[in-house]
Amino acid sequence: MEPLANEKMTIQAAPSLEGAAVKLRRRKAEKELDQDTADAFVRRLCNLLDTADFFGRHASLSPQEKIAKLFLATAEDKDKSDFNCAVSPKVRQQVPVLFQAIAGVMEEKSGTMVQSTAEINVEGFGRGLLYSGRVILVLKSLRAGFPFPFTSEEKTIRYGVECVEEGLAFLEKYNEMTQFHGLLSLEG
Repeated sequence: MEPLANEKMTIQAAPSLEGAAVKLRRRKAEKELDQDTADAFVRRLCNLLDTADFFGRHASLSPQEKIAKLFLATAEDKDKSDFNCAVSPKVRQQVPVLFQAIAGVMEEKSGTMVQSTAEINVEGFGRGLLYSGRVILVLKSLRAGFPFPFTSEEKTIRYGVECVEEGLAFLEKYNEMTQFHGLLSLEG
């Protein structure tokens, strides 16, 4: 009877272990954001939104209000993206603006010229690419528009800061690797 009792204990203990693993993943995923990078990202995003506001109708809004009104998607926009695998116009507008803002912050932090290319088709497939010269710093694939559309400012800022940190970490690693032997040591 002891082996049956031990099996019963393991079966009952298994769900609690799975719950602990899920909690650990959540804590790891929600790390602290660098506030300077987050502020720079919000500033760049607002600057890009201001350039699209030709007549200055939204110039008096605070950065949070500006992002909420001009950038974030509403629940209706999100529903349009979920229906029939089509991407709403709001999502198609968010993608290039977000990657341009990320590239601007990376330029500011690294002193290196960073360019962005973003494309998304009507079904939500595409990519966001940040590069400097011939070096690809960040490459994000978009599948069915995910993670777009952004409906909250917090998620937008978190995604932007994570992309900036990823790109800057890769640029630093690349510079270390090519410091002694030059660019040609990596080709071939």
